[in-house]
Amino acid sequence: MLKTRKDFNTEQEYKAYTKTSDFLLNYSWKGKTKEQIIHEMALPKYEQKYLDESMKELEKKDMYRGMELDRLILRKLDEDTDDGWNEEGVVFIERER
Repeated sequence: MLKTRKDFNTEQEYKAYTKTSDFLLNYSWKGKTKEQIIHEMALPKYEQKYLDESMKELEKKDMYRGMELDRLILRKLDEDTDDGWNEEGVVFIERER
């Protein structure tokens, strides 16, 4: 059975719980609104950006577990993150051996 915010002393403890395998493997977002999912999964703003797109992709595959949603959101976040790497800006320096 999933724990709720009432089972924790702080919101931070609940947020940490929502990233555990215990929560993500047992959480189902099927039939829930975007707002419910954001609240129940304690999604930070930077993850919410990818929620609609991720939900649509997973609905097509009939996948409604929190684990699948979390993984897809994080993958999209990772793909979208610009780490500043610019291959054109690399300068190679030859050194004497």
